[in-house]
Amino acid sequence: MKHQIECSTNQLSYERFTCKKKVQDLLNHECEYEFQKTCFFCNTAVNNDDYDEHSVICFQYYKDQQNKYFDQIVQDEKKNLNYLNLSVNHILAGAKNCHEILIKQITDSKEMLNKQKEHKQEIKKINEEITKLQQTLEETSKKITELKNVVYENITASANQEEIQNLNKEIIKLNQIVEENATEFLTLKKTTQQPQVMQHLFKDKHFIKLDQMNLRLLSDEAYYSEAVNSPEGYYYRIKIYTRSTNENNVAIFFQLIRGDLDDALKWPFTQKIIFTLRNNEKFFAHTITPENYIQSLNASSFDKRTEEFNVAVGFPNFISHQELKQFIINNNLLISITIQ
Repeated sequence: MKHQIECSTNQLSYERFTCKKKVQDLLNHECEYEFQKTCFFCNTAVNNDDYDEHSVICFQYYKDQQNKYFDQIVQDEKKNLNYLNLSVNHILAGAKNCHEILIKQITDSKEMLNKQKEHKQEIKKINEEITKLQQTLEETSKKITELKNVVYENITASANQEEIQNLNKEIIKLNQIVEENATEFLTLKKTTQQPQVMQHLFKDKHFIKLDQMNLRLLSDEAYYSEAVNSPEGYYYRIKIYTRSTNENNVAIFFQLIRGDLDDALKWPFTQKIIFTLRNNEKFFAHTITPENYIQSLNASSFDKRTEEFNVAVGFPNFISHQELKQFIINNNLLISITIQ
């Protein structure tokens, strides 16, 4: 009777409520009541009569697990957002520092350009003075020639000794003027024609400018920069051969010098020295690392000086003349030295 009441099959038709069927007929039909169903949430086989209760309990458990899973996802996303914010802030700080460095370099470049303009104006003034001196010398030479002619004429025309003596005195004075002007002329000429090493020292960089490179590349003479202090107080100078023992290369060296701050400094010298050449599009650089010289014969070059100069260290073949051409602008070469 329980099976008959709770069975949901409609395969058996009952004509009347009081109709009696055989128990065998009830048991032989295909009935889902006593079969098992698979739970949608946990894939477990459950009897039909227990399926509803099991589904409710399993759904609640599945819902709780799903909520925990989504809560964990939300927390992970929050952490990722925090890391992303930190990364963005770090990138922005780095970009700000780069921007400040670029602005500083632009400012330094403008100052160097202004100084170059001033130097060009000074050279122009000197050239104008040289031109004036040349004119003065030419005029003075003409006057001397005229006076000599007058002297000879006076000697032949009249033997007036007093006039001859006066003329000789004027000639001596004119010769002195010519000599003085000639000396001044030669001095000014040397200042404009003789190659000079110009340098500018900023807080973190040392710039050396070599002019008249067309002449320097033909000379194997050593050029020394003025001795300067690094930002930490080490006293040094730069030695340059525009034509080294290998004729097609430029050599550059770093040399420590005895200074007043040596007793307060840390020895040996351990900072890197970077030599850089650059134009508007390219740059060329080599670095001296003192650590690489520890086992070499030049290790003492970075110790505290016992003599006036330490042995210079650097690059005998820094750059070839062929590669150097792209860095020579207006017959000038600019070398920057960075100590860090």
